[in-house]
Amino acid sequence: MGSQDSRKMLRPSKLTEEEKKDILARILAKDPSVFPLPEEAQEKIKERLGWVDAPQRMRPHLPAIKEFASKAKEKFQKVILCGMGGSSLFPLALSKIFGPEPGWPAFHVIDTTDPEEIEKVEKECDLAKTLFIIASKSGTTIETTAHFRYFWEKVKALKENPGENFAAITDEGTPLHLEAQEKNFCGVFLNPKDIGGRYAALTFVGLLPAALMGLQVEKFLESAEEMQQSCSPDIPWEYNPAAWLSEYLAERFFLGQDKLTILADPLLRPFSLWIEQLVAESLGKEFTGIIPVVGETPGSPTVYGPDRIFVYLGLRGRQDLYRRLFSDLKEAGFPLKLYWLPDRYDLGAECFRWELAVALCGVWLGLNPFDEPDVIRAKNKTKEVLETFKQTGNFPVEFYVDDDLEVGFLYAGGLKVQYPRLRAVLKKFLYETPPWGYFAFLPFLPYDTEIEEIFTDLRTLLRGRRQCSTIMGFGPRYLHSIGQLFKGGPRSGRFVIFTRKGRKEDQLIPEFGFTFWDLQFAQAYGDFQALAEDERPVIHIHLTENYKLELKKFYNLMEEVTRLTDEEN
Repeated sequence: MGSQDSRKMLRPSKLTEEEKKDILARILAKDPSVFPLPEEAQEKIKERLGWVDAPQRMRPHLPAIKEFASKAKEKFQKVILCGMGGSSLFPLALSKIFGPEPGWPAFHVIDTTDPEEIEKVEKECDLAKTLFIIASKSGTTIETTAHFRYFWEKVKALKENPGENFAAITDEGTPLHLEAQEKNFCGVFLNPKDIGGRYAALTFVGLLPAALMGLQVEKFLESAEEMQQSCSPDIPWEYNPAAWLSEYLAERFFLGQDKLTILADPLLRPFSLWIEQLVAESLGKEFTGIIPVVGETPGSPTVYGPDRIFVYLGLRGRQDLYRRLFSDLKEAGFPLKLYWLPDRYDLGAECFRWELAVALCGVWLGLNPFDEPDVIRAKNKTKEVLETFKQTGNFPVEFYVDDDLEVGFLYAGGLKVQYPRLRAVLKKFLYETPPWGYFAFLPFLPYDTEIEEIFTDLRTLLRGRRQCSTIMGFGPRYLHSIGQLFKGGPRSGRFVIFTRKGRKEDQLIPEFGFTFWDLQFAQAYGDFQALAEDERPVIHIHLTENYKLELKKFYNLMEEVTRLTDEEN
């Protein structure tokens, strides 16, 4: 059925309705042979199709979920979920879109190794009255294990039985499962093994956090089941919500429009991060892929390149902030799909719609949408950097010092300049970016509104000057979401990684031999190396402790450089 070097792609518009319905039916029947891939890949896919009936499989677990949540409500003041990527993004969306109901514990997600974020948890929480949910499908995720080791010791210093403050979400038989039993966690929730992390929103991964916020978990499953019925192969193709979305994405991809720009009602924007991961990690591989763009400030049609398509997620009954923009986009000829959710609980339906649509896109593009083959390279680079650090006490990196900003920087991936000055590197960076390219800003920094605003301004600047798509992802979060796309997708990306000084000696992670800052820096530099080895243009900028001011200066430098390159062109 073809090979990975000569993938068999299928344009849905070239197939009959019956052929397309047959493909859909086979996916829903968990038949891996529907994917035009070698038998070895199909065997792996077979172990990842459990999501198609996740709502039905999870219903029997609702009583146990709700009982656990009810007990936690009486005992704890705060719940902290420690996870990455597929284990954290849907709970994060729920915490932002819903938040805890009155009387329920505060809910917070930690999906970072940033030392300031870790310190914030310690300062703002009464750890003795905090429930930690340790979520990891493999049970070995380095960031989540670090969170567990660190906070276990903190709680252990306060309580005789620290296990009372910990619960786990993982697969059966993982190291986390075994350790949770050994240390008497107050709850262990074992997910189905045949559901991958980014397809696990409608399992314990999403439902347990929802219950701990006091949300009506049945409603998520009910809306998902309604979407399942609407996506049945018996439904005419053009009225099938997931099927039509998949054809929209695939057909535009075949026409060279690979930048899926997701706009959303402000209340629903956090859900865009979940969609971003699903699309990028599922379809960004083998030097191809659909590139999701989330978080950009909406602009006039003149700032968008012809490689864009648009999807909007809105809530019925709320003021339509983008009516004029929709009209302008349509008038300018941009493809646009509008999806209106009757209720916030219909996020359950959207999870199923997008999971099925992306799986279908795997068939159309000839890809395995359930693996992440290029993520491991950055992980291995991180391990190498950390091993060197543990042996020598230093990181194997020496930055150039910029004359303008007085910050450290490195560059690689085909970027060649006569003198190592940041200004010259940035000019080269911009000159060699094709109109169909995209810029990705990747800060390994705290989650801070001011930082986000600076990067939003940078994205708006570059989009306006270059008509290029822009992406922003906090590290190490992005390594578990869009990082697969950066290393496995099309060679059209340009990457800027940011780190800063700020090692905290008192944040040594038990059993690891290094601090959270060390881990964070190693992940950033490891990803720089992985991108550089693949000859993808990348700059690593190392800021000082005064990083917010330096980011503002970096914006000014980018503004100057883009203006100069415009004038020279």
